[in-house]
Amino acid sequence: MKILTTIAEVRALLDPARAAGKTIGVMGTSGRMHNGHLSLLKRAVAENDLAIMFWMGGGPALYERNWDDDSQLLATTGIEYAYVPDFSDYMPVRPALTVTLVPALSSGAPPMEAIEHLDAVSTSTAKLFNIFGKMRYYSGEKDWQQLAMFKRMAIDMSYDIEVIGCEVVREADGVAMSSRNVKLTPEERAKAPALYQALQAGKAAIEGGETDSGRVVALIGDKMEQAGEVIYVHAVDAETLQPMDILKGDIRIIASLRLGEVPLVDNIGATTG
Repeated sequence: MKILTTIAEVRALLDPARAAGKTIGVMGTSGRMHNGHLSLLKRAVAENDLAIMFWMGGGPALYERNWDDDSQLLATTGIEYAYVPDFSDYMPVRPALTVTLVPALSSGAPPMEAIEHLDAVSTSTAKLFNIFGKMRYYSGEKDWQQLAMFKRMAIDMSYDIEVIGCEVVREADGVAMSSRNVKLTPEERAKAPALYQALQAGKAAIEGGETDSGRVVALIGDKMEQAGEVIYVHAVDAETLQPMDILKGDIRIIASLRLGEVPLVDNIGATTG
């Protein structure tokens, strides 16, 4: 696998490939990789002529990220290129511009992730889109709010980018794979399946005919609180992330459960009849 460290190296690789008619697949991560990340890389490799990953683990204020550990997991993916940026090149000065991404999908939607966090993610993703250019960008459905915003950003900013959502990869007991899972104690990990089980109950209620959002949210919350602290539960329009009193169409149920010090996040789709 070839490691690229500068923006110029990335463009020197991708620009001629595009000129030759090749398709480009990209997957980005902040590090601490697991099988969920690897599934995105495998799909990028399978569906494109050239695939490259972006690994942000060396950036400021990030911790518990180790390229040597993560790189050992990549052998099974077939990925040939990785952009592991030299931050003196990637961000030589503190950004003066912040991308506040699609207010209707962040501040207008029910509170899920902190707006400051979403702004940081959207700013770095906009920069990533500009560096890589025309491509297919693979993003996991586990962070549904971010995925919805990436898709909308590509439309609103006229990026020649196809954002592709990939299904949540789960452990055998249904727990969504996440870098956070390793922070759970054995006792907390044993309770973790309650989050997905509660989401499944909400999906079953909706597809069984329940359209009252409040009742669905209460049902899910009651099941979650038996395991830990309910941070939030929302049933929203899958595309716009807007809440509905009466559920209609394609719905995304998004929830977060705190076990000890660890906030777990998960979601599931449902469709009304």
